[in-house]
Amino acid sequence: MGFNCKKTASLLAVVFCAAIFSGCIQSSQDIVIDEEGNAFVNFSAIADKSEAGSELSQLSWQVQQLIPELNTNYESRNYTFEEDYTEYLVYEWTAKKKVPVTDIRGATWKAENGSYEFQLYLDRVFSPEEILEADKNDVVMKITLKMPEEIIIANTPFVEEDTAKWMITKELLSQNNTVLRAITE
Repeated sequence: MGFNCKKTASLLAVVFCAAIFSGCIQSSQDIVIDEEGNAFVNFSAIADKSEAGSELSQLSWQVQQLIPELNTNYESRNYTFEEDYTEYLVYEWTAKKKVPVTDIRGATWKAENGSYEFQLYLDRVFSPEEILEADKNDVVMKITLKMPEEIIIANTPFVEEDTAKWMITKELLSQNNTVLRAITE
């Protein structure tokens, strides 16, 4: 069985949904793209150990059982750290090798005359009526993208040289046609 990033995107969807609905688990995805349009992918989930540590541990175990490819194509690790007297639990999955950007579910990649364009289409997770007003700005995931050149246009205010970061909120995931976009010179 070959390396199939689209199939392992199921991992991201499962952990992503857990983060959205529990409110106690935060997740992040890092994508580092080279000039040929290949990427290293890293995904992590973090939780306050006393509040959601057991949920996160159980979720991690379930995901690894459901997606055997994670055991062969990803390195996984878990660890704890303390910050401001709170102990956090982290589970992390890192691809062992680069994959074509277009193998990432919802991603497109264009290289033309030394300029690069990345887009990531996010699925709508729930309807706007399902989000409480007090929760609509809750960040459920952070996506960090590192491009091969300096980013000149991105639909996020968090851009520094070749790196863009998007804070994905519950409200954003209730919209249709959400696209994350970054373009280099």
